[in-house]
Formats: sequence, C-alpha cells, structure tokens
Amino acid sequence: MENQNGSTEVKEAEAVQAEETQDEREVELASLREKVEAQARRIDELARAYADAINEREAFRRRIEREAERQLETARGDVAVILLDAAEDLRRAVESQTDDAKALAEGVRLIAENFLRQLGQMGLERIDTEGKAFDPLVHEAVDLVPVDDPARDGTIVDEARAGWKFGERVLRAARVRVARYVPPAKEDGPPNDGAA
Repeated sequence: MENQNGSTEVKEAEAVQAEETQDEREVELASLREKVEAQARRIDELARAYADAINEREAFRRRIEREAERQLETARGDVAVILLDAAEDLRRAVESQTDDAKALAEGVRLIAENFLRQLGQMGLERIDTEGKAFDPLVHEAVDLVPVDDPARDGTIVDEARAGWKFGERVLRAARVRVARYVPPAKEDGPPNDGAA
C-alpha cells in the first residue's frame, strides 16, 4: 500500500507542480497580454497624433496658399489702380479738345511722369544704361557701333528701348547700342599687286 500511497503522493505533487506551472503561465500570459494591449494603445495614440500632424500640415498649406493668393490679388489691385489713374488722366487729356499741341504734349508728359513715379513707388526701377559697360544680364545688344577709342569698347552708346527691373528681377532687358573698337586700317603705301 505504501507503494500506492507513495505513487499517489507523487501524483499529487506532480498535479500541484503542474497547477503551479499552469498558474505561472497564466500570470505570464496575462502580463504579455497587458504589454500587447499597452503597445496597441500607444500605437493608436501615435497613429492619431500622426494623422493630426498631417491634417495640421494640410490646413497650414491651405492657409499659406490662401494668404499668397490674397497678397497676389492685393498687388494686382494696386497695379490696377495705377493703370486706371493713368488711363483716366489720358482720357481727360484726349477729351480736353484743345487745339494747343504744346499744352496737350505737356499734359501727356506730366501723366507719363506721374505714372512712372507711381510705378517706382511700387518698386519698379529703370535700368541705367547711359555710359555704362554692357552687361548681358540686364542689357540686350541690338547694334554695334564702331568707335576708334579702345577705352569706349563695350560701353553703351545709345538706348533703343528702356529696360526695367522689379527689385533684383529683370522684367525687361534694356535694348542698347554698344560701342565696338575697330582699329584704323594701316596704310603702308601703294598696295602690292604681286608684280616685281
């Protein structure tokens, strides 16, 4: 009987040990489930934060685009006002019905000066050409003018059309005539025609 009792005790000990192992596994499994759930919550939290960041970025981009469009419309409006003022001044000059050509010419000159002054206040600037060295970044050569002074070679001698820039941006290059030094022909006496 002792053998049977010993065997029963062994079985009971094994059952207790198996139960303890099962409990340890369940505790470990519960711990792992908790960790997985915590990581899943963290992943959800990060995914929501990422989606919010993307939405905020898109909203910011749309705001910037709207602001740029608003600024562009404001600038267009400012230019339109200047153009309208000049057009109205020209219309009044034409409708003045004066026979005095000098007075009409003076009125048109004043309108042009006022128009250019207003454009200058907006940042438009005429490109300086008189006596300057030719610069292909702001000048367009339309003609070369021969000169006999090598010091004048490459300098602008005349402006065919004014050039304009807005800040550092060239809107229209100045069309200019550029001096080109041409050495005078040497005279060595009568030409040699090859006869001896």
